[in-house]
Amino acid sequence: MKRALIALLLMLAVPLCALAGEGDPMLSVDDLLSLEDSYEAFLSELEALIVERGLLSEEESAAWHDAQLGDFFQNGGYGSILVNYMPGVLAYVREEETVLTLRTTLEGGQVLELLTMRRYTPKDSSLSGLMLTLSLTDEGGTPLDVTYTLGSSSGVFLKWDALTGSYVSVGASTASGGETIVWSGQTPVPDAKGPVITIGIVDVETQESLPGAVLTLSVDGEGYVLAEDALSAE
Repeated sequence: MKRALIALLLMLAVPLCALAGEGDPMLSVDDLLSLEDSYEAFLSELEALIVERGLLSEEESAAWHDAQLGDFFQNGGYGSILVNYMPGVLAYVREEETVLTLRTTLEGGQVLELLTMRRYTPKDSSLSGLMLTLSLTDEGGTPLDVTYTLGSSSGVFLKWDALTGSYVSVGASTASGGETIVWSGQTPVPDAKGPVITIGIVDVETQESLPGAVLTLSVDGEGYVLAEDALSAE
């Protein structure tokens, strides 16, 4: 029997007790990040297989990877993976469900990396806001032990509360040792200015302030979108 569609649906049954604290009702983004390397290794093997079978073109493989990883974060580890040979299927993937990795080189030569989502729409996002996961390496790629201070021109930051199993507001400024911070804002009015998030960085060992960076969000319809150059050194 001929089939017009070949689909592979995988339910990612991550045991909550393995990562979340006792009594926590769901996984945090940081819980999911602890699984990112193994999950991406799986995606890479699956990607190679479906390209080989002609279900995905090599030109679309990068977009497919970002969409699948975004779905993983958006749905708390219980996502679905659809593999088919319908041309243009990736055009239906929402930007809100696609991860984006931004990088910028700071004045001292360090490389600041931000894992986030391409878009956030307050009305229909399955996340509490726009996830912001920062990391810093030296010129040779060695991770640096730093703390980050974040401030926003509008909106608020949220942090994970293990007791309630949810993200709670901590105000217009906050600090992070590398754990995920979430930025949340209201649905923007048509003439609203794009929020600007400043990122200060301090070396944990020396307590020396390092060059910082700025993240600029653009207002787009009922949401906020991040361009490829949204992250820049101060």
